Amino acid sequence: MKPEDLLKLVEAFKKIIEEIIKKPLPPWLSSLFNYILLLIFCLLAIWGGLIVISQIIKIWTEQIRPLYYNQEQKKRLLKRQRFADYIEHEIRQLNSREEWKDYRFTELEAEVEAEGKQVKFFILPFFQSTKRGLRREQSLSKALELSSERLILVEGEPGSGKSVALRHVAEKLAQRSMKDKSIKSVIPLYINLKKLERSSKVKINRELIEYFVKQELNRVNDRDIEQFLDEEFQKGVQEGTWLFLFDSFDELPEVLSSVEADTTIRNYAEAIDDFLSGFNKCRGIIASRQFRGPKHLGWPRFRILPLESRRWELIRKAELEPRIEKELNGRLRIAPQEIQDMTKNPMFLGILCEDMRDGSPFPENTHSVFENYLEKRLTRDADRLQRRFKLTPAEVRTAAEKVAFCMSIDPNLGLSPAREGIRGAMGRLGFKLRGNLEQYLNALEYLKLARSEAQIVAGDSQFFTFAHRRFQEYFATCVVLSDLNRISPRQLLTDGRWRETAVVIFQTQPPEVFAPILAEARYLLDEIAGNISGLIDDPVGYVNPETINKNLSAPKPFAWPDGLLPLLGLLQDGFISRIKELPDDIQMQAGRFLLTASSEGTLADQKWSLEVAGITPQPVLLWLLRHGFASESQWLKEVAYRQTARLSQIPDDIAADIRQALVILFARNRLNKEFFATHAHLSRLDQASRYINILRLLKWISPIDIILHIVVFCGVIGALMLARSELSVLFALFAVAPLLFMSHLTLRKFPYFVYAINLSSLYYTNLFSSSSAVFQASYTSYLRSHRKSFFPGVFPIYIRLIFFPLLWSIFAILAANTGQFTHPFWWAFLLLFPVLYFIIKFRELIKYVISKFKVIAFVTFLYLLIFVIVFWCIYNPDSVISKILSLSYLIIVVCFILLILFTVIENFISLTQDWIKWQKWLKIRPSFITAQELLNLITQYHHARFSKRLIIIIRERNSLLATEDSEQLLKELALALESSIISNERQFKMQQRKWRKYLKNPFYAIKDISRRLNLVRKSSQTLTRERVNNYSGSDFFNTWLGQYTLKDKSRLVNLGSEFLDEIYILLEQIRARRKNSSVQND
Repeated sequence: MKPEDLLKLVEAFKKIIEEIIKKPLPPWLSSLFNYILLLIFCLLAIWGGLIVISQIIKIWTEQIRPLYYNQEQKKRLLKRQRFADYIEHEIRQLNSREEWKDYRFTELEAEVEAEGKQVKFFILPFFQSTKRGLRREQSLSKALELSSERLILVEGEPGSGKSVALRHVAEKLAQRSMKDKSIKSVIPLYINLKKLERSSKVKINRELIEYFVKQELNRVNDRDIEQFLDEEFQKGVQEGTWLFLFDSFDELPEVLSSVEADTTIRNYAEAIDDFLSGFNKCRGIIASRQFRGPKHLGWPRFRILPLESRRWELIRKAELEPRIEKELNGRLRIAPQEIQDMTKNPMFLGILCEDMRDGSPFPENTHSVFENYLEKRLTRDADRLQRRFKLTPAEVRTAAEKVAFCMSIDPNLGLSPAREGIRGAMGRLGFKLRGNLEQYLNALEYLKLARSEAQIVAGDSQFFTFAHRRFQEYFATCVVLSDLNRISPRQLLTDGRWRETAVVIFQTQPPEVFAPILAEARYLLDEIAGNISGLIDDPVGYVNPETINKNLSAPKPFAWPDGLLPLLGLLQDGFISRIKELPDDIQMQAGRFLLTASSEGTLADQKWSLEVAGITPQPVLLWLLRHGFASESQWLKEVAYRQTARLSQIPDDIAADIRQALVILFARNRLNKEFFATHAHLSRLDQASRYINILRLLKWISPIDIILHIVVFCGVIGALMLARSELSVLFALFAVAPLLFMSHLTLRKFPYFVYAINLSSLYYTNLFSSSSAVFQASYTSYLRSHRKSFFPGVFPIYIRLIFFPLLWSIFAILAANTGQFTHPFWWAFLLLFPVLYFIIKFRELIKYVISKFKVIAFVTFLYLLIFVIVFWCIYNPDSVISKILSLSYLIIVVCFILLILFTVIENFISLTQDWIKWQKWLKIRPSFITAQELLNLITQYHHARFSKRLIIIIRERNSLLATEDSEQLLKELALALESSIISNERQFKMQQRKWRKYLKNPFYAIKDISRRLNLVRKSSQTLTRERVNNYSGSDFFNTWLGQYTLKDKSRLVNLGSEFLDEIYILLEQIRARRKNSSVQND
């Protein structure tokens, strides 16, 4: 487009505006319009230039720069390309040995839940930023590409495809490196940790990890590979040109023999962390099950989620016959919950597809899937087995069961034992086979149920492993099922090596089979309960609506007995899909523990309780979920979302709790920050689309509200300009503009007004939601924090009644709160929300109007009175009353503007001071600090956001010294902050009760006020001193707390729930590090 065309377009646009307003544009407006267009053109030119420059740099780096490499650089590039080819060849061979097919990776491309920093691609090149938080990605490879985190933990259930995903990433990156012409290309190094063996004399440290990595990379003992590693390994480590992919952390031989919380897990996790730290600039990824995973490292986690809608896509890619595919789709949709949960696992779904392809009927339970699949694998080649190995399928199966049992029970064998080690273990356990053990192991490898761990043909290797760990667990479980005396019930429940076996038994076997194990679980729980005093006797009675929420005392850490949480977690995993078969007394006992810990303990105790609450009685579980959603802690809400996802159908009251939690997130202006994390949590729930529609509507309310305000303001000015009144335009600028500004500014206060109305009702009547009394009572903490928001919450209603289109935002909030008309289709019709809601809730609204007739009549009268006064002033502008009201309004507006300016300036000054202190600390940031120094740093900042960022950075960099003093001071800080929050909640509830008494009996109000006047009031310093003395902490902490709250009693509470979450997460990290270091010192 030529410049003349642009000028013509601008002039045409001006003429259109002049036609609309029926008059020429004022000179100042025309000039402003020209300047804006000039600015837009300049920005477009800069943007185009940056894009061209970025493409030039990319072409130079990838295509032109390698042409000018010297001879040594070219030789190095060639070696790196050959090594990448070697890595790709290794991965392909491993895939071939495991019969890996393309559709099995597509299974793994299921949605991945990722946390950590994500690269945000702006439209301006060179100006990319990162965003922290939980999000949902469609594939692991995409998640890894978008993540800016250097160290990542990949978690997934057994059979979810973690290993396949890592090998896929390794293969694709290796293929890319083979063609890349830059010596800075990243080469993946796939390392399977389950083959890491060490002698007792070798320490678990970074040197062990480095030695094992080099050993694995040169398994073929090739001289050229060894020379390449000697020359390039350390260079690549320092330059960051390796991508370390550590697979099967949970299958480390020593980790397999450990129990829950065993120090071996932490030792290996710390060793890998040390190896990837320091001068090592490479990215690292660890794949592990969540159980026995390196949880305490604090690495961002990528969770491979269960398959949902993609199950049907994967079934199509399995290339089944149309008849079989149709039957599988139909039967799967109406299958029992146990089968549906099973097919969310990629490995199980692949087995089911292959099983039905071979002619088997649709299974009745998960155990029969494995049974049918393995039976077919053993029998389809029966003739070849007989001809080649002189063995029958039954004999091979028996051998597989005995070998798997030996590998599971002997901690020295691991998952890839030497064949001699298997032979010795079978002799010690008294297992005998007909013929030679080598025959059976070779037969299992021949059937692809096992594989060789060396680069030679099957049968000649020195090491043996099952093709997948689930096969080993299945065969070992068959031995336990055939003879339960092999493993004692207590060992199944308390020994981490047999946890998965116990879970499988609970999930697949009839009740009479696992009855002895449940009897032992009952005995263990009773034994633990006998050693704890003060447990709630009747959990179901405690959560009765008439007795709930009576305990608002200061929290005290719950003393968790050793082994209780692992035991409850095992029972939850085993019975989550068949909870009705778990005896009521065990559910009640679990409810006693968890309800006591949650109601009397700290926030951490509430979180741990909710994590294993799936086996509690339904009323207890719902009570815990309601409190989880009602909490201000996002840390606790994440667990509540995960537990709600376990429910096949979400009750109405929990659904209302979720909706109100989302609205409160909007009201607290945290929705944009928590959007991706909340979206990921909601995606797990039953009928997730309903909640996601609410989330999207809430996200768009603020932008749409701004647009509506701009349109209304322009409409007012346009109408006044048509009236040809310059004074009217000035009136719009100085009178209407502040009104609209306040309207948008106070929009987020409206939800608190809604909840205040609900809570102030003497008899609870549902107008906006069907929330339970538990949730409403819990939200007093929000109302306490925002009790000054009641009248600002009413204010936007009055303004928006004058400018009707602005009511869209109010109705959108109500729609989100009720869960009605939230689909994007209905957004354009939300101005009719009262009519639409009246149609679907006709009877309920009539009952509500009758019960609240006096209040509604009074409010309606006030509205009519305001409208009458406003219209009278408009039609009688020269009257004395109109002038007085106009002058009063002008004075109020000016005072409001001055107040806003004063507040903004004050906040800006304090914010600037905090920012300067923050930047200084970042420049001189020490490698390690003590807890005392941390508390002193917190004192320097006035805004909680800097204190929270301080905690996050210290936690991510492990900067806080892991000492007893650090743990103690963090614990005292968390308890003090949590106690202050609860204390304020209690005071607010007392004020609510008192105001209700005032309204019912005015004489009581007069009597109470006179009594208060006769009392000697304490000074604020005395109150502060008493509040400090309430915390029985160390002298240092009490002194610090007294100084911190000396000028402002609410300063501690103002740190907020987000800060409290970070403190508890940091506290967990310090405890883990202390435990690890103490063991290493021993």
